Order: sequence, then structure tokens, then C-alpha cells
Amino acid sequence: MADRQVFSFNYVLRDQSGEVLDSSGQGQSITFLEGSGTIINGLEMALRSMSVGEQRKVALASEQAYGARDEGQVQRVNRGVLPVDDLEVGAMFQAGEDRGSPAVRVIQIDGDQVLLDANHPLAGHRLFFEVELILKRPATSEEIAHGHVHGPGGHHHR
Repeated sequence: MADRQVFSFNYVLRDQSGEVLDSSGQGQSITFLEGSGTIINGLEMALRSMSVGEQRKVALASEQAYGARDEGQVQRVNRGVLPVDDLEVGAMFQAGEDRGSPAVRVIQIDGDQVLLDANHPLAGHRLFFEVELILKRPATSEEIAHGHVHGPGGHHHR
């Protein structure tokens, strides 16, 4: 991907019923480097085909978003092996100490047994985005080398 782009966009994310799940917020556009894995693939593909100023509704199957739900990612563990003491249903935490450890959600507590789900909360869901592309420009060689956007909306090195 030699000619990578930098994109900035605003969005509203809804579920199948139309409920708003997330949004970029007023004046809080998302800026990312194409191919960096910052946003889900299906949304990135849609943004690539858009022009600056264009608004579009984008519907994504779960495979284009957070993937299918995997019941193999649900495990029952002993409470004593968990890195957190205060647990409640719905709580999320990092399962291990390194940055690559999966985030898990507590879905049931039964005495000393805790049922954890490592699936993304939106795995298996069809997602509906309303997006507006507000910037599209070639990435600099430095941004490509560093793997992220520099300047406004991006990373600042000190």
C-alpha cells in the first residue's frame, strides 16, 4: 500500500434497531492512517471510496466489523486467578499484564466461578454507520514509517 491516505471523518453508529451505540461527538472527528488497523475494515473500505464532504450510510455485516461471535471465547475460571479483586457482571478488564492480553467482560458470577467473554461486545452484530468524510490526504513518509497520523487529530511526538 504505497500511496496510503490519511482520513478524518465524523460518525454515528447505530444497531439494528436504530439505537445510537457510539458517535464521534461534536467537533471530535476521528483521524487515522489507512491500513493502520485503527478502525474496522468494512468502514475503512467505505471511506476509501468517498470524497471529502460526502455523507453516506454504511451497513456492515458482522464479518466486516468485529467478526462473528465465537463461543470458544467464553470461559469459566476460578475467581482467584483473575488480576482484579472487585468484580461485577458487565465489568471489563485486561485478562493479563501485557498490552496484547485480551479484554474480557464478566457475564456471570457464581461463587468462586466467573464466566468471562473475550468476544468484542459488538461481535456478531450488524452495524449501521452514518459517516461524513471531512479530510482525505496523502500520508507523509514519516507517518507511514511510524504507522500513525501526525499533527492535528493525530499523534504528537515530543
